[in-house]
Parts: sequence; C-alpha cells; structure tokens
Amino acid sequence: MKISALICTVGVTAVSPSSAFLSLINKVNPSLNKYAEAQEDVMLKIRLDIGQVEMKDGKPQITGNRLGIDNLLLRIHGKESASPKHASLPGANGPNPQLSSGPKSLVVANQGSYVDLTGTQHIKLEDGAWEMVWRNNARAGALICAFNLAEEIKRNDAGIPSGRLHLTFPLWTQESLEDLRTRKAKAEEIATEALERHENEVRMMQETNNPLMKALHFRNACKAHEDLDYSGYRSYQKMPLERDMIHLSGGLHLCTLGTVWTKKEGWFQDHVLLGSARATTEGMRDDFSVVERKEAIAHSDLHP
Repeated sequence: MKISALICTVGVTAVSPSSAFLSLINKVNPSLNKYAEAQEDVMLKIRLDIGQVEMKDGKPQITGNRLGIDNLLLRIHGKESASPKHASLPGANGPNPQLSSGPKSLVVANQGSYVDLTGTQHIKLEDGAWEMVWRNNARAGALICAFNLAEEIKRNDAGIPSGRLHLTFPLWTQESLEDLRTRKAKAEEIATEALERHENEVRMMQETNNPLMKALHFRNACKAHEDLDYSGYRSYQKMPLERDMIHLSGGLHLCTLGTVWTKKEGWFQDHVLLGSARATTEGMRDDFSVVERKEAIAHSDLHP
C-alpha cells in the first residue's frame, strides 16, 4: 500500500512542472469577456479573395486563378450565445477553450456572391458563429468567424471545399497597437543603420589589399549582420500595424485584412489557407488591391 502511494506521488510530481507551465502560458486575457460582450450588433461587410496558395522559399505565395466573393454581410452579437448547432470554432472547440470568449451569435445578413460563366451565384454559409481569442499578456488577439459551407464553390482552379470555413482578423487594444508601432519604428531604425554599416564594411573589405584590414572589415560586417538579425525588424514586418483599422467598442482595433482558411478532415486536421478577407464598415473603401492580397497571405501566421 505504501509503495503504491509512493509511486502515485512520484508520478504526480513528475508531471506537475509541465502542467504548471502549460497552465501559466495558457491563461486567458482577463478582459476577454468584456471585449467580446462590447461587440453588440456590429455589421461587417466582407470580401473574400480565394486562390491557390503555394509555399515558396518558406513563404506563402498567391498563384493561379482567383475567385472574388463580394457583399458578404455579417452581423455579430457579443451578448448572445451561438445556437447549439453552430459551426466548430478553433478556440472554443479546440485544445484551449479557456482562451476563447465562447461561441457568440453571428447572423449572415446577406450571403456573398460571385460571377461565373452562367451568371451571378450565391454562396450558402450555415451555422454561423464567432469568438474572440486572446491569451493573457499577448499584445494581439483574434476575432474568428466560423461557418459550414453547404456546397463547394469553384471557378476554374480557385475554390472553397464544402465543410467548415473560418475567417480570422487580428485585434489590438489602443495601448498595445501604439506600443507595437513604437517598437516597430525603433526596430526599423536599428535595422537601417545596421544594413548601411554592413554595406560599408563589405565595400571597404573589397577595396583594401591589406589582409589585416580585410579581416577587420569582415568582422565588422559580421557584427553588423548580427545586429540586423537581432533588431527584430523581420517579426514586425509581418504585423499589419499600419493598415486600415475598424474601431470597435471597448477600445479595440480590428485589422481590415484577414485570412480565409479551413481544416483538413482526419487525424491531424491541418490548416489549409484558402485566401484573404477584407472587412469594411460603412464609409470605408472596399476595393482590394493585388498588393493587399499578397500582404494578407503573408500575415497568415496570425492564427491563434
């Protein structure tokens, strides 16, 4: 009996540090429910830009034909829960539901449409729901909409398979947005200086015939390259901090540029990036340039 109790105690002790660590990093933002409930009767106009996404040099690139879906109108309610039959949400129905606001009511006020060879076609999104996901101490959160697509949408090589469909948009508070913009500006300043220093040292290394000076300039060039890497500017480049923002209640800012994705069926349920989404409200422009489409794909690592 004593031996069994000892084994049990050792087993609990062995897993406790890991459990404690996961519990520490998976805490929710204490203001999450307040942020979510403040979004009552918010209307968003969405344009979807769908196309083939391929990886090139470790980065997603848009290729092939495109499919534009316009005039999708969504009305979100922060004080109402979604219906029990709602589409699966990556936060509330995922491995860390404590980081989610829970499924909220979403009404599709107008199904989006696209044009093919036979004329205007309307999509059919069902079981809509939305959630807000925000980890404690994280500077950004995410607003995620989920649907079940009744029928496959396809035009040429671009399309959306039937089944689950998600739209994700980054969120910031006013304070976190200003802080990140300040940090980004500082990082870019350091990176610019380091790049200029690297170019000068490489040029002087190539011009001199003195072996000692070549070695010195080579060392200085390496140091400048190291400073460039450690400036952090590459990470900030991926953040759409200077884009148009939709001002939401509760002091939140929603990035107008988001991603469209789904999950593969099966054991691993890998994320599949389908394209980009552009959200607008009354008075905002809803045109969507090729550059903005590429930026949306580049920011696809913003999934929570």
